[in-house]
Amino acid sequence: MSDAFFKTAVKKDITVKSIYTIHYQALGKNYVSKEETHDFWEINYTDKEDMTVVLSGKPIEVKRGEILFIRPNEPHYVKAGEKEPNVFIITFECRSKAMDFFIGRKSAVGSNDRALLQEIMSEAEKTFNIPEFDPDLKELEFKTDCPLGGLQSISNLLELFLIRSIRRDTEKHNSYRFMLSVGENTDLKERIILFLSEKIYSTFSLEELCDHLHYKKAWLCSYFYKRTGSHIYGTYIKMKMDEAKKLIRQKYTFTEISDKLCFDNAAYFSAAFKKHVGMTPKEYKASIR
Repeated sequence: MSDAFFKTAVKKDITVKSIYTIHYQALGKNYVSKEETHDFWEINYTDKEDMTVVLSGKPIEVKRGEILFIRPNEPHYVKAGEKEPNVFIITFECRSKAMDFFIGRKSAVGSNDRALLQEIMSEAEKTFNIPEFDPDLKELEFKTDCPLGGLQSISNLLELFLIRSIRRDTEKHNSYRFMLSVGENTDLKERIILFLSEKIYSTFSLEELCDHLHYKKAWLCSYFYKRTGSHIYGTYIKMKMDEAKKLIRQKYTFTEISDKLCFDNAAYFSAAFKKHVGMTPKEYKASIR
């Protein structure tokens, strides 16, 4: 008689219960949408040009290749500038506690995550009659010949996208956190380095750092350079390159590393690596065999 098998129940940390709307549309020059508020999540991603999303009266610049998460019940509207952005928007219901991670979150989208968004849109176009441009869309209409599992595939892909986003951005490079704390007496230089270390697997701007530490940009940059002899952004890129070396040693592909570290693509990552390390990722990989 064979040994008994034991089942492992699947615990879902992220569950997308419903899809409300899916758009992919070009916004006209100087377009301004109506302000809206709804009790479900919304994702805004632009893959062409920049745009502005106004959240509760505060304008948020969303650059090409960035994604913005809008939590339930937050008033918002979209503005385009002189150029015409292409925007992917999906609204959905998800009450999972893990979604707290995305409150007020804007981040760059790597190539693997972009591929997931493209798959979501592809499934949506097969499953629904999506109008060319309808900012007032309130209900999705199924196609008469929609494929088996179309809506389920959209839900599964979206859940995977959300899980990957959380896992990527919560991976930390612990070597830069060694013996650092964020108490009131922590040295400002160490607080800057700690902040940068927490952004290795995402993106970073000086404005974000200054807002976090409550210092003016010119003063903070001057202070850091006097203390370290390096510029803040240069230190940040060095951290990314050190992390890239570690990932190369761990046998990740260059495309995977580029995506993890939020470079636009593997070619841009390779160019940045060569500039800061003095050799290409391929040459570095060969040197450590």
